[in-house]
Formats: sequence, C-alpha cells, structure tokens
Amino acid sequence: MFKPLLVGVALVAMAMPAQAAFLDAPLASNSYITFGGLDWAWANPLPGDSSLLTYQSQWGWRLPTAAELAAAPNATDFMFAGANVPFHGVDPVSGAYFAATNGNLTGAAACATPYFSSTFHHCDWQDGNGQTSGPWAGSPGAPNFGDQLYVRDSNGIVPEPAAWALLISGFGLVGATLRRRNVATA
Repeated sequence: MFKPLLVGVALVAMAMPAQAAFLDAPLASNSYITFGGLDWAWANPLPGDSSLLTYQSQWGWRLPTAAELAAAPNATDFMFAGANVPFHGVDPVSGAYFAATNGNLTGAAACATPYFSSTFHHCDWQDGNGQTSGPWAGSPGAPNFGDQLYVRDSNGIVPEPAAWALLISGFGLVGATLRRRNVATA
C-alpha cells in the first residue's frame, strides 16, 4: 500500500522544477560578492521589488538604499575566479547564466537570479552598472530594464527565528536548573 504512494511522491518530486529548491535556499557563497562592506547579489534581469525577498530576507537580503546604489559595484566587480557562472557557461548547481554578453565578460562571474526568481535564471551582462545600458535598477536614470541588485550587511547572517527560540529555551532551562538547585540547598 505504501510502495505505490512512495513511487507517486517520487514521480511528482522529479516532475517539479528544480528552481523551487533555490528560492528556498541560502545563496551559495560564490553567487554574490562583498564590496564596500556589503554583500551584493546580482539578483534579477529586471527591476525587482521586496516581494522577491520572501525567503532571502531572513538571511538579511534587502533592496539597496539610494546611497548604497550610488556606491554600488560595477558589473565587472562580479567577475572573480571560482564564481558560480563559468565563462560562457551555466552554473551546474543553480542553472544561473549570463545572457546578452559583451566583450567585458572575460571570466567567471557571480549571478544569483535563481535564488530570487522563479521566472528567470540569468543576469543580463549588458544591463549591469558600468555596461552599455546604464545604472542598476533603482538608480537615478536607470532604464526600465536595468538589472536588480540586493544587499545585506557583510558582517554576518541574520539568525532564523528558530535559532532564537532554541537559544531562549536553553537560557530558560539553565535558569530553571539553577533555581531548583538554589531551592534544594535552602
């Protein structure tokens, strides 16, 4: 009785797009950069909004402020050895890739779109700041197709609510144990 049910569940799981797994996962460390004291994720080939941060906000990701965008990295800053998208390739883990490339893309680069979007897997190289189309989405003068960046403080990850609950429970247990010990010795 359970075997057909397990086979059915396995078939449904295989038929589901792999993309969903990345929307509910922390970004891989090679899919974003640290620049100017912030972590920067090249996260969408179009302007995004905070609704794309339903899961990633628990890890501290948010839309950049105007001041942060004014000091944003250029597209070429997302290039580094070991970045998740190999030169002229596709990230074998998330499926991220660069579309609409130009001559400035000469090596591996970081693209985090699959972690923020169920619609897109790519970053448009030519739409990044310092490239042919102008500034990042949200910047003054940005085109309506400027690519979206998300940021977070690079000094650490925001803990999940469950971690806080576990920590508080542990303190409560220690307090209760000490109270019992004090009552028993009195």
